[in-house]
Amino acid sequence: MQFALVGGQRDVRFNQAALSGGKRTLASYVRGELGTEAQRYLRGDATGVVALEFKNPDGTFFAHGAVIDAYEDGRNPDVAYFIVHNAALNDNWFFKAPGQLFDTRAFKRHLENFALPPNASARVFTRLEDYRVHLLNRLGQLKDTFPAKIVKGLAFSPLTDIRSFVHNYLLDENLLDVKTLQAQLETLRHFESLAADVRERITSLTNIEDLDKERLSNRRRRITNTYVARRAQADVFLDELKSRRLELDSAKLEFHRDEIQRDDLSRSLRFAQSALTDAEIALHTDQTAQREKELRDKLASLTAERTLLTQRQSDFDRSLAAELTDAKKLKKLLTADKLEIPDALETFIREKVDKYTSTQVDTETGNTEHAIRNTQEALTSLGEHYAREQTLLNEQSTQLKTEASNLEDEIRKLRTGDREATVKVEAPHTSRLREILRAELGLGANEVVYLCDVLQIPNPEWQNAVEGLLGFNRFTLLVPPAHYDAAMQLYRKYKDTIHGATLLDTEAILQSTQVDTYTGKQGKNGTRNTEGTQVNTYTGKKNGTRNTQHETLSSEVLTENPAARAYVDLLLGNYVKCDSIEGLRNYRTAITQECFVRRNFTDSHLNPQVYKRWFIGERAAPRQIEQRESRIDEIADELKKLNKRETALRERLALTRDKIRPFIELEHAVEALAILPERKAQHATLTKELAALDTRTIETLKAEVEKHQRERDQLQSETAAFERRLGNLEEKIKQIETESIPGLERSADESIQSAESFLIQENADDETKSDVQKEYERRRERQPLEVILQNASRYENDYQNAEQRSRDRLREAKQAYSLKYDFGTDDTEYATRYMAEKEKLVTSELPNYENQIARQRGLAEQELVENFIHRLREQIEDARQQLAFLNGTLANLRFGGERFEFIHQPAPAMRQVFDMVMDSQQVMGDSLFDSDFRQKHQQGWDLLFERLTSAHDDENAELRELQDYRNYLQYDIRIHYPNGDRALLSQINAKKSGGETTTPFYVAMAASFAQAYRLNQARPSDTIRLALFDEAFGKMDTARTASALHFMREAGLQVLLATPPDKSGSLLPYVDSVCTVVRKNNHSFVIDIDKSEMIEKLESQ
Repeated sequence: MQFALVGGQRDVRFNQAALSGGKRTLASYVRGELGTEAQRYLRGDATGVVALEFKNPDGTFFAHGAVIDAYEDGRNPDVAYFIVHNAALNDNWFFKAPGQLFDTRAFKRHLENFALPPNASARVFTRLEDYRVHLLNRLGQLKDTFPAKIVKGLAFSPLTDIRSFVHNYLLDENLLDVKTLQAQLETLRHFESLAADVRERITSLTNIEDLDKERLSNRRRRITNTYVARRAQADVFLDELKSRRLELDSAKLEFHRDEIQRDDLSRSLRFAQSALTDAEIALHTDQTAQREKELRDKLASLTAERTLLTQRQSDFDRSLAAELTDAKKLKKLLTADKLEIPDALETFIREKVDKYTSTQVDTETGNTEHAIRNTQEALTSLGEHYAREQTLLNEQSTQLKTEASNLEDEIRKLRTGDREATVKVEAPHTSRLREILRAELGLGANEVVYLCDVLQIPNPEWQNAVEGLLGFNRFTLLVPPAHYDAAMQLYRKYKDTIHGATLLDTEAILQSTQVDTYTGKQGKNGTRNTEGTQVNTYTGKKNGTRNTQHETLSSEVLTENPAARAYVDLLLGNYVKCDSIEGLRNYRTAITQECFVRRNFTDSHLNPQVYKRWFIGERAAPRQIEQRESRIDEIADELKKLNKRETALRERLALTRDKIRPFIELEHAVEALAILPERKAQHATLTKELAALDTRTIETLKAEVEKHQRERDQLQSETAAFERRLGNLEEKIKQIETESIPGLERSADESIQSAESFLIQENADDETKSDVQKEYERRRERQPLEVILQNASRYENDYQNAEQRSRDRLREAKQAYSLKYDFGTDDTEYATRYMAEKEKLVTSELPNYENQIARQRGLAEQELVENFIHRLREQIEDARQQLAFLNGTLANLRFGGERFEFIHQPAPAMRQVFDMVMDSQQVMGDSLFDSDFRQKHQQGWDLLFERLTSAHDDENAELRELQDYRNYLQYDIRIHYPNGDRALLSQINAKKSGGETTTPFYVAMAASFAQAYRLNQARPSDTIRLALFDEAFGKMDTARTASALHFMREAGLQVLLATPPDKSGSLLPYVDSVCTVVRKNNHSFVIDIDKSEMIEKLESQ
């Protein structure tokens, strides 16, 4: 019955009351799902039918239902819905033969062509939506919420969420249409945003205007300051000019006075000069005086020359002593170096030179100059010797550093897996040949390999022996047999530059090697020959056939390359491994781990430089790195020794090569000092003669000359002073007349012209000129000229910077405005165009937008009031009335002595909007946007507009909450007890018994069905009255059940109850008919029960 009334597999809840979350489906009912392991379904593909028949009060019928095709393969069932008007239910509509139903397609064709009674009509639907529309209309124009109420009634659950129940069963959803209001508000917001943008632009333009005014103010300050500075400078020049003119007059007067005094001194000087001349003539005519003068002049010359020679003698002695000390030091170093000491050096050390005569002392044939010259030659020879040694030392040091650098580079390459670099050092020609073969033959790195790269030596104790015997053969190149001839041709082509490299003919060596018997151990990386199991036979020179009965050195080498195996056997297969040197004598060719080798009965030791440099196997790279690091340490020690020797050589070169120039200087000094004794003798003779002269007359004459000379000098000094003073005054007068005064006149004129031209250059108007001149006069009255000029000069840069900053800020503001509002570029420093734009915005655009806002606000307010607030208030009042009518119905009903009442109050979440809506009727004529009403309900107003202006999304939960009038009330059920106590269902749900909490559900459901069928209206509605309940009244006592059923019957409902047999007895007095469903095996039967007979049986028991 639920499926026929509701339709749709997703909406129907099969047996929900019995099992919450059950997984029964429509297909499981049609196919007969058993769920046993032996048989899960009774039927495969099957067709089922559900049909309901309604009888009207006038005796007419109508039927509806569905035909279902269920499939064994799990496909969704196909459903055909039907409605038949004015006809009783007829099995012939469904059965094409006894027990055989039409499938959905055949049923549709069959019913549409079936002969129905007169005035009857039938229609088949394949779409659930169409079926529901027609069914709800036929059942009495029921609302779309009716199917959900049917499902809810069957899926019994305790009434815990009263709000959801009221929303789903009592109050129908009726969302307010706010799209028009949202559009109006969106348009209002659009105009408000435009107006805000205009206001923002006006603000920006006002800022530009203020910045322009600031720029003009700073410009005016700068012009004033600059003009004041230039005018002040001109006045400074004028004051200076006045001072200079006064100074010129004073200088001319002083010049005339000094000329008169100079003339007087000139006459006195002529008289004094005449007297001095007479005294000097008398002195010069005296012979004794003449001789004294001659002697004194010669003595002065000799004294100067003797002093110079004495100083040079002292310098010579100090230098000679220092060179003697260094010569002795050199002698010790030569002795330490085990070099022969030159005779000249020995002679120089023994030589002692007289301080004044420069002759030898204690020698018979010595010559100082000759000894110095010989020593110089000896030092030159020793310096060349040490220089050659230093050159060799530097070359050796450079070679060692280069070697260390190369070793470090090789270590880095080895650590990164590049073994080619070490091979290139050890066998450069082989490496070069490999590169040529790869480049010109196009071979890969694995196709041209070194022999050492394909070999492994598991036992490290025999690694030295293998490496030493293989030697250069380790770098033999292995190429594919197909490329061997081409490789040899290339080798021949480059034979002039490449030699010593080895190519292995792998094909030939494999063909020439005949293996008669081979039994060996299988190693990790290849095969290894062992003692007693190797019989390698090859044809070679005379005595070429060898038979090895002992383990040879080749058995220590592993390889997976057959050619390499054969080549190693060829090279090492003849060498027997021996544990000691004594064991070598037992074989013709043998070797020990210490690399002692026996060849043709001769013993020798392999070169350690060869066998200690490993290239075979995984241990090769670490060994090479270790050897190179060891060599780097050795090089470091050698460099330390070389550096120590180089320091010693620098010391020796300083004592030999660097001493050549000092000895040359000593040699020249000896020659110059040879005249010193003669000059000393001359000076003594002249001094003696001067002392013997009679100088009494001379002293008198001299005193007279000195007296007149002092007078003459005094007069000359005074005259010269006056001449200088007159010259200075004349120069000063000339400078003032020709330079200072004309310069000041020009400067003053230029400053005045500069100040005037500055005003013209700045395009200053007459008012500005008058103001700056008045400002200058005002300052002249208050401050000295120097202070005015100083202040103007000091603040000139400040005013310029201030103007530049204001100009920059103005430019940035204009650029920002132009970029933001696409106003175009403006390179001028004025803001005229922006002021015109501001004027247009203020007088035109902004008033226009404000008018649009006022108009749009009126439209939005009208829409808000008429289609939202008033309608919402009406819906809320209507909901209150519906609940009041329901409470009026429940007022006289008692359920176990209890009475139920639906109560409501404003929902806390929506209280602010609720109060605003309910209070809106008090606003008469005033605008909601501007009245006190908005301020009073500001929070509700903000919440309303926030959700209305949010994203226009039909699924917006917050907006839907605002549109649904049911969300503005909070619901509960009040229980009135017989003793007068009251309780709210929401508060006692978890504390009461099952019967007490179940009763409100049936009361609410009955009220919900009554409302759905419009039974609470004044005029009865033409609707069905069907109310379905599954496993009804399971936890309710008899009194509560009787009250609930009485309430439903009084409400005019046709109640269908499904209940277990053990509960049905208590319900018999309250129902009209009873049917029992009985199942036997896999078949079900419906049996009508005689109600009166059953009641009698129950009463008799």
